[in-house]
Amino acid sequence: MISLSFNLSPGLKSCLVKIDNFRSEILTTPLPPARLMELQWKATQGYLTAWGGRRAALDRIRQSWTTDLPAGTTPVLEYLDSPGLHPILQAAIAHLAFVPPYSYLVPQVYLHRRGYDCHGLVCIDEFWLKNRDTYSQLLTTNATSTSITQWVDFYAQAALYQYALTQRAVLAPSTESPKGLWSLSDRQKTLLTRLEAPGSSITNRQVQKLLKISQITASRDLSKMASLGLLFAHGHGRSVYYTRI
Repeated sequence: MISLSFNLSPGLKSCLVKIDNFRSEILTTPLPPARLMELQWKATQGYLTAWGGRRAALDRIRQSWTTDLPAGTTPVLEYLDSPGLHPILQAAIAHLAFVPPYSYLVPQVYLHRRGYDCHGLVCIDEFWLKNRDTYSQLLTTNATSTSITQWVDFYAQAALYQYALTQRAVLAPSTESPKGLWSLSDRQKTLLTRLEAPGSSITNRQVQKLLKISQITASRDLSKMASLGLLFAHGHGRSVYYTRI
């Protein structure tokens, strides 16, 4: 079992704050479905191809990883569920603790669970392909070290780099994006932020209470965002609720 000891230095804290800021900007930037799918494809192009795609890989985790993992991983899993542990730190430790292919797949579970994969737009593992030597050296050294500070710092810096790349790609203008897409109000951006967590939804009444606006204004905001392909309406009449696409 790897050491679970690391130093949460001011530099690491600053890195995590920057990642949080990039994540928020990525998730609150409106993207039409076609552009979103294009960026998702680019983020994972060539990645996990041997597994037949990400979905097949995650299906394998759900079906068999608890029986395939080596003994001694239970304490790591318990630690990873510690309250307040940042998703990037969870992913860093999981990557070091598990053997391939789980070292690449398990971190994705922790990132996705808290919305840190940004709808599949951020692929931290792409960084390893560009920095193989440093990656391999730190991975080997920290696997048996009494402290994993070097590895956690390296992983966080790699994550920050990939989030910055994603943020620039998301903000890059697209000739296919309708002009109205970039004129969302602060109120509508707040709704996107509210819906960034996987599985979240919102109703007209909840929007009224959250933003302290009228039923008509809430309906207009939700209808506009749905027409832009940012939200999907479920149900009919008073039972309708919205989820983020």
